Formats: sequence, structure tokens, C-alpha cells
Amino acid sequence: MLKQILGEFLKLDGVTAAVVVGRDGFVIESAVSGKVDIDALGAMASTGMGTSEAMGAELGKGDLRQMLVELDNGPILLSPLSADELIAIVAETDVNIGRIRYELKKNKDRLIAAL
Repeated sequence: MLKQILGEFLKLDGVTAAVVVGRDGFVIESAVSGKVDIDALGAMASTGMGTSEAMGAELGKGDLRQMLVELDNGPILLSPLSADELIAIVAETDVNIGRIRYELKKNKDRLIAAL
């Protein structure tokens, strides 16, 4: 079920990977089109999420809801799913970020239920 939901993200124009990662950095499940090193992505997503959460706590800004990393060749969107898992979505340059955020919000409960 989890793989199926992640595969639905790949149907969005410009999305190349949707990966659920444990807070330990290990990949739990993924759906990928093209060449993406999902093990490296998992490790870096976990580290980046942890750093951003610590920054939010240190500055008294509350819990992290989403993290968007904008890069020359496309964005990476990270979002916590639970205390133990997060999702990373990798996309191409001209992707509709709003659509990804909408689909993530719409499917978050399904993702959590499938874990």
C-alpha cells in the first residue's frame, strides 16, 4: 500500500522520487523514476530534517511542518509523517510545488496509515 501511494506522487509532472525515510536515515519505501541514490537521499533527508527541527526549537518557532530545499536542478520537499518517519519528494526544475504540497497534505493520513 505504501509503495502504491508513493507511486501516485510520480504521476505528478516533474516528480522523480517519493521516499519514506526513518529518522535513522534508512529508507523504508520508495518510488523512483530515473536515477536517484535513495540511500544517500534518506541519510541526508534525516540529517537535514533534524537540523531544521533543532533550529526551530532553538528559536522558539515550534514544530517543523515542511522543509523546501530549492536547488538549481529542482526542489526537494521534506515533511515529517510521524515522530519516526518523514517523506522526501524530489522534483525537476519546473514542477508545480503547490500541487506537490496539496497532494502531500491530501495523502498524509494515508501514508501514515500505511506505515
